[in-house]
Amino acid sequence: MTKLSETGFQFGVQDAPLTLTVFTNLACPHCAAFFNNYETELLPAIENRQLRLVLKPFDKPKIGLLKGNLVHLFLDYEDQARVNPIILQLFKDQAEWKALTDSELQTYLNENYNLEVQPGNTERSLTITQEAVAFDATSVPTALLSKHGGTPVKIEQAELTQELQAVS
Repeated sequence: MTKLSETGFQFGVQDAPLTLTVFTNLACPHCAAFFNNYETELLPAIENRQLRLVLKPFDKPKIGLLKGNLVHLFLDYEDQARVNPIILQLFKDQAEWKALTDSELQTYLNENYNLEVQPGNTERSLTITQEAVAFDATSVPTALLSKHGGTPVKIEQAELTQELQAVS
């Protein structure tokens, strides 16, 4: 597999020279840290049409990530304009909602963000898991960078910063 599906949450324009795909889990503290620089580094590149960001919520069978798997069921892929900012906010508020029980978390998502379980998300999760396996994304976050539609390759955050500076 050399291409990734469009399954995921899209930020930016389709024809940006760089596409950053991130396999992520909303309960992962490393994933939250990965997006600490969103407003200072990623957002300007997205707004300047240099970068398209694709977040792929990756369900992982790991105790510390199970709350993220639950949240992923509520993310509406059909209403990304509304949900994308919610995803970024959930990373910021991760410590707060991770302390909730599963039942409390469902109520929290419904009352704070008007999110409901999305029946199609199980199929989307399977697609994302297949892609993660194909690209050896064994941990979260795993970032893949594609230049001008080329084959995505794994990239570390420091390398990403260099790539963004080179394209600006």
